Formats: sequence, C-alpha cells, structure tokens
Amino acid sequence: MQIRVYDEGAARDCLLVLGWGNRCRHRNVQWLVDQLAAAYRVHAVELPTHITDYRREWVGPVQEYTADLGRFDLLGHSAGGLTAAHIDADGIGNRVYLSPWWDTDLPAPRSVLDAVASLPITKPFIPVDTLDAGAIGDLATARQLADAPSSVSPAFLRTVLRAQRSLPPARDAAAAFCSLTDTVVDPRAVGERLPADRIRLYDGGHELFSSSGREDTVEMVLDALQHGPDTL
Repeated sequence: MQIRVYDEGAARDCLLVLGWGNRCRHRNVQWLVDQLAAAYRVHAVELPTHITDYRREWVGPVQEYTADLGRFDLLGHSAGGLTAAHIDADGIGNRVYLSPWWDTDLPAPRSVLDAVASLPITKPFIPVDTLDAGAIGDLATARQLADAPSSVSPAFLRTVLRAQRSLPPARDAAAAFCSLTDTVVDPRAVGERLPADRIRLYDGGHELFSSSGREDTVEMVLDALQHGPDTL
C-alpha cells in the first residue's frame, strides 16, 4: 500500500482511498487530488491490486494510518469506498463515497460466484473485461487503462465478497455519488445502504473524475465532504 501526502498548507485533512487500480500518477486522479487540495491536506491511498485478505491488506493498513491523523474527512472511490466503509476511527468527520464497490452485478448466479470464489487459488486468471473507457469514463487515458487490472484470482473474489457481505451499517454523516449506468459496480447497493436524500447521481462512467461531467458535480462532492450530507 502506498500513501502519498499533498500538502498545500490547508488546515484540514482528507483521507482519499482510491479505487482498484487507481494510481496517483494517473492524470484524472491528479485532477481529483488538485480539487481536494484547495481545502485539504490530502492523504491519497493506493490500494494493492491482488489481495487475499481485505482486512489485512486493505482495511488494516488504512485503519492504522488514521491513528496519526486526528480529525479528518474521508473520501473513498470504488474499492476505496468498500475499504472506507469498514474504517472506524474517532477522528472521522464526514464520509463521501464515489461509486462505492458495495456489490457487483455479475451475469452469474450467486451460487456459481461462491463456487468459483471457494477455489484455493491465489493466482489471477479470471479475466476482467469491464474496465475499458466506456465503463470507466470518457476522459480515461491510455495509461490509466493500461494500468487497470486485467484478471482476478478466486482468493481475491472471495475476500471482496466477504468485505461486501460484512459491511457495517452506514454512518449518519455519509453521502454517495454514483451513476445509474455504472457497469463496474452495482449502484443498487448504494440505494440499499443510504437514503435517497444522501445520494446524488451524475452522468458518466464508473469514475466521476474520469467523466466529462465532473465539473458539474465536483463542487457538490466538496460541499458534502466539508459540510456533511445535509448540503445535498
């Protein structure tokens, strides 16, 4: 896990937990960091890609890092939204989730998914063919797409399913932004966890920050992050 700090002198801290395969070197991720850095000291978390235990490799290291932050607001995208939902720290203020990976709408029965996930295999070999520009966002760059994971292992699938099925109750100071046309995660899971007045929809792909409509939405994201979901 890599954590990069962007400090432009802001007094407040924001923990930004990026999604699966997102890297700070990606131009669209940097755009998001730049928006946040106007109001926050940004702590950007790059999650490891191929894991076998979400608590040990995602949640645990992030939770440990928060111990030194004091008061902070929390922003999580996709797998970062799944990870952030498991974080419990006294210093957390507002929570905002961007297209959180709280469920996946896969074209397979749950019993088949569970059978594949039960295989004792840690090597990635199951192809992932949904992470193209049409799914991610129309501003996705060639480098960003090239860095996207192309396969997963049964062990990865197993631990993600466990993370999704053991989500704690949603907190009061939480809001989410998602697209109903998301083909990477299932937006219905957002509606199942948060009331409608704490959810805002946007036009675009899975990544708000890689979609051309981002300028129309980013101020709402920042308001919810700074002042809470009542601003929606």
